[in-house]
Amino acid sequence: MTTTRRQFLRRATHGLGFLAAAAALPRWVGNAHAANTSGYSGSRVAVCVFLLGGNDSNNILIPRETNAYAQYLAARPTIGLKPEQLDLINPTGLAAGSFALPKTLSKLRAHFEAGRAAFVCNVGPLVLPLTKADYLAGGTAVPENLFSHSDQQDAWASALANPGSSTVTTDIKVTGWGGRAADKLHILNSSTPPDYPEVTSFGGKPRFCAGVDRKPMMVAPDGTLAFRTLSTPPSDFDLLQQAALADVMAEQDSNVLETAYAGVFTTAQTFSAARAAARDAAWAQLPQATRDTIDGYFVPTLPPEDTARWTLHTQLYQVVRDLVAGAMPTNKAGLGLKRQVFSVGFGTFDTHHDQDVDQPKLLEQLDFALDAFQKSVTLLETQTAFGANAPQATLFTMSDFSRTLLENGDSGTDHAWGGHAIVLGNRVAGKALYGTFPSLDLSGSLDGSTDERGRWIPTLTVEQYGWSLASWLGLTTAVERDYVFPNLAGYVADAVARSFPAQARKYKIGFMLAD
Repeated sequence: MTTTRRQFLRRATHGLGFLAAAAALPRWVGNAHAANTSGYSGSRVAVCVFLLGGNDSNNILIPRETNAYAQYLAARPTIGLKPEQLDLINPTGLAAGSFALPKTLSKLRAHFEAGRAAFVCNVGPLVLPLTKADYLAGGTAVPENLFSHSDQQDAWASALANPGSSTVTTDIKVTGWGGRAADKLHILNSSTPPDYPEVTSFGGKPRFCAGVDRKPMMVAPDGTLAFRTLSTPPSDFDLLQQAALADVMAEQDSNVLETAYAGVFTTAQTFSAARAAARDAAWAQLPQATRDTIDGYFVPTLPPEDTARWTLHTQLYQVVRDLVAGAMPTNKAGLGLKRQVFSVGFGTFDTHHDQDVDQPKLLEQLDFALDAFQKSVTLLETQTAFGANAPQATLFTMSDFSRTLLENGDSGTDHAWGGHAIVLGNRVAGKALYGTFPSLDLSGSLDGSTDERGRWIPTLTVEQYGWSLASWLGLTTAVERDYVFPNLAGYVADAVARSFPAQARKYKIGFMLAD
């Protein structure tokens, strides 16, 4: 069968699982920007961890107040966590021990109790503020294709819950909020050649990384950014790739797909050498003891047979290496970048059955990787090689959706809606729960299912969550906000007009410390 050029480019990119990139002719030139480093003149980094498949956050943050815990166990007779499987936490402003985390998140619990981690409760995609009465009546817009993996992943990644009916332009509809933030943050990095992309993805949801003007570096989980041959094709496969690229560019094919892949190959060639050199040179500026300590953080303590399929810690280790390269000053062979965004991800969290077996293994991996990353960032903040301002990093989670409170007949759970997100970092206003933890009464006001299965209608939006992080990175104006989160102003205006609770009337959630 004859392979078309389009098929080849698609297969090459997916088969190699690498690479990157940025538009060959970036359109940011001449755009007016107001992004600034007034909050922090050093390097700031946001790291998105996408829990692919729909993580059941009902088994991450568990109420221990007597009535609520009884409702929790009644809904989950098989998969509900018993007291001996839980560690209590003490959120600020709430009764001591009023909530708990599973013991599989013991390291995260330590960071929470130390004030370095927080939970954002019942956050998810929304078009407008929504009550249960609104939802059941059907008169208020809701996210398109609720409970669909792909659509809700896109809703989180794009911060566009209704792309089909949205009035935003087509180029915005195909992008993500991480990429659009990079469009506006680029001015803070533009003085540092080469024109290095602000967003790097080692996994996660690719849509999140794509901007209108700025395109991401798409990198293999092991950090490789280079043309690589596969094990079975002939050894001249790299030459074939480049020939295909030359063919596309020579024809100046206007097909969007082929043009996009041409950009991938072009930028991969442009940045691979510079990136590799900066990673090695910047890493070498750190004391050997620091490098060894960070390497040690990422070595699992469990037997290899238990960690053979772990991938998240590998991705976050590469983020640390890139973070060092980006933050290191150019006079020390670094890239001197002020702002970066990273995307990683793993799963699957689609636990329709055997959740009591599968989710604890995933959470154990998450706990190890987040702990290793946080300890590495904390150590980097003490390093003099970065000059007066060491890098700062904030890690945050996203997922397709949470899952039904009511378990199904297969010791699992089904697709739901709002869930609890994790925010971790030394600039997080931690040891706190933000937003509204839902009542576990299945006939209550937040259950968005007609069959009372426990699908929580979100009380905080993806846009409020994302704008809180984008503001920390340096975006300040309403123009920037409306570009990155086109629906947020309308959401807030509707919340004000209909007298929704105060948290729905705010653009940001207060989980980041003030500068």
